[in-house]
Amino acid sequence: MAWVLIAVILIALIAIACFSFREKGVSIESTPVSSFTPNPANDKVIFVKGWNEIEIQKIISDFTETYKNDGYPAYAIEPQKKEEYLFQLTFPKDIHPMLFTFFVNYLAYPFDLDFKNRSVVVGGKTTLSTEFDGVDSSFVGKKAVLYIPQGDQDHDVVYMQMESGISFANSFTEIKWKRVDDARLSSEVRSLVAGI
Repeated sequence: MAWVLIAVILIALIAIACFSFREKGVSIESTPVSSFTPNPANDKVIFVKGWNEIEIQKIISDFTETYKNDGYPAYAIEPQKKEEYLFQLTFPKDIHPMLFTFFVNYLAYPFDLDFKNRSVVVGGKTTLSTEFDGVDSSFVGKKAVLYIPQGDQDHDVVYMQMESGISFANSFTEIKWKRVDDARLSSEVRSLVAGI
């Protein structure tokens, strides 16, 4: 009976530690950085709706600080205010596809801002390159939309839909794009990226 109690306590402590790392912004992903040649003429763009200007600046700063020592090539994020709570983010030096994917997620679920009591919508668009690990080479050169799936409860996955309607998911526990049958693309995200 005592060993069961000890096991339950250990499991609870591990769960608390993992949650604490997520909340403090500790990068628990130890994924090796795949090769990447930045393209200053890239078309990567993200629209985000729901944060104000001060919050967007904090999100960008926190994100770059979180991944600054992970071996990714230098990048810059340029926010442009479109409306009071709507921003367009571009990447003049380009950004590694994995960081681009992480950033779509981070804009929806930043570490130190309350995202639970507001509506945040994030949608990105890019032309796919070979650096998108797990995406079939037949999609290279095609446009794709990256977004948080509708009804998301995990906070660690980004979806991608091709112009053809084929969809992929990238769970941060596996760090690889895998095809999915259910796109879970909300009308809010569709509307957000329609003008991109």
